[in-house]
Amino acid sequence: EETGVVVAVHGDLAEVESRRRSACGGCSVNGACGTSLLERFFGRRPVLLTVYNPVGARPGDPVVVGVPEQALLTASFAAYIVPLVAMIACGIAAAEVADAVLPAYAKGVSALGGALGLSAGLVWVGRFSRAKEQDDRYRAVILRRSTVGGLDVAIPPQVSGGKR
Repeated sequence: EETGVVVAVHGDLAEVESRRRSACGGCSVNGACGTSLLERFFGRRPVLLTVYNPVGARPGDPVVVGVPEQALLTASFAAYIVPLVAMIACGIAAAEVADAVLPAYAKGVSALGGALGLSAGLVWVGRFSRAKEQDDRYRAVILRRSTVGGLDVAIPPQVSGGKR
């Protein structure tokens, strides 16, 4: 779940602006790492999301946006595991071929095979992402209006599609 503010509404869809939250507050290094340095240099930019709007939120409304759990798991698997497995598999395959053909260059060929496997995995992730872009199962939805004046305005479970 992420909070944001509705900036525009187009039929059943809403554009929600959300600011990326930093994990620095929960980290033991607490802002002394490369990630926090990059954030200070580039600044935090707002993210504009196009989401389903089953609650009828209007521009200016603070809302909570969510993604279905299964979609998040599938996308995470695709983004992290597929490139990693492709890198390892191609590195091992290249090392095996190099051992048989060019044993003196086996380590270099293995590293090159791993880099090519990683590249192929990342290309696959890009295509997977574009293919799922219009899939409703992967689209975020406004779960509820955010807390306003101490009141949390929730939507009924049958509208939100169940667990998110």
